Amino acid sequence: MVIIDEVYRNISFDMPEQELSILLERIKAAKEEDVEALKNKIDKYEQKRRAEEALYQSLSPIRRLFAGRPASHHQAVEYMVHVKERFKKIDAIKLSIRELDQVLHILRMPIRDSNEVFLSPELIREIRHLREREASQE
Repeated sequence: MVIIDEVYRNISFDMPEQELSILLERIKAAKEEDVEALKNKIDKYEQKRRAEEALYQSLSPIRRLFAGRPASHHQAVEYMVHVKERFKKIDAIKLSIRELDQVLHILRMPIRDSNEVFLSPELIREIRHLREREASQE
């Protein structure tokens, strides 16, 4: 199977179709693990924030007066860093997973017009990186 860069239209490399689909499945699995890891980090942050809020609410009014509490704009920035940015990363990863699914669907088609597949430069870089990493481990 000839892999062609969809942006520059040059041949990147040639590899067997079966090997390409296996590599793409591995990349997809790794991306899905990344999504789960980011979701777990978001859950941990939200649990921590809820626990801090519950602790603050359980204080007596006089203790609340003396308890240090971060300003609301600090909490907003913290939320953006710990939640919103991670959701953006998750959306970007899901978009690349959809791209992988489309390529895998094309590879699974029994009848194709040619022995060429067009991939994005980012996906080609990921395939090369995975192949190099596997070659260095052997």
